[in-house]
Amino acid sequence: MQINNDIYQTYGHDWWAEDAVFDICSLRYCMNPVRYGYFKRRLQEQHLPGQSVLDVGCGGGFLAEEFARGGFDVTGIDPADRSLEAARKHASDNNLEIDYRAGKGEALPFSDGSFDIVACCDVLEHVDDLSLVISEVARTLKAGGVFCYDTVNRTWLSKVALIKISQDWGFTSWSQPNVHVWEKFIKPAELIAVMSRYGLVNQELRGISSRKNPLALLASLRALKKGRLSNQEIAAAFAVCESKDLKISYMGYAIRSSSV
Repeated sequence: MQINNDIYQTYGHDWWAEDAVFDICSLRYCMNPVRYGYFKRRLQEQHLPGQSVLDVGCGGGFLAEEFARGGFDVTGIDPADRSLEAARKHASDNNLEIDYRAGKGEALPFSDGSFDIVACCDVLEHVDDLSLVISEVARTLKAGGVFCYDTVNRTWLSKVALIKISQDWGFTSWSQPNVHVWEKFIKPAELIAVMSRYGLVNQELRGISSRKNPLALLASLRALKKGRLSNQEIAAAFAVCESKDLKISYMGYAIRSSSV
């Protein structure tokens, strides 16, 4: 099944709109606060000598802007022109200096060892060639640099939650068709193995999950379908948090070995 990455071009101008499609709203209100909070905490522990960040698959700039507000020197890259237009406009409107460029993770247009930090979030499960993307991440990282990532685990639970409930079942679906393809989800051991091949030594895995019980989440989705909840309200109702549960989504960080 072909994954639908066209959503980031089709709805690219709507990244920062309050009525954006829920696939985008959920990234802004559910996922981004959790993952940036985690990355910020771990990066503070590393005491990196530099502050340069590359956000691979930056979309409309949700994560890039968090890094920029945190004092980092940020570059964002994405293949969707409309997403980049939205990112540039929002950064300009908020007086944030972020260098946004067109490109793909499989061929990053930067020299070896260009960045202290590379982030890749809500991206790895969408790419054409995972191994090539990871090799490019490793190439552009400085020795001792940090790779921050999140992605989706390939489990029966992720299939139910992100394929069946989110896309296939009409009475609960909130996602655009084929935004996710279960076969492209990545088990943690698979990702760690690929990273190791290119000198990225994984340091930690943390889950991203909801505080709510499944029945409460289903009720919220039904309310969204019936127009009783806005995108922002349903995102808040998801109550997404950092956890030990890796069964659906997970995040972590790896350090670039100096011996490669």
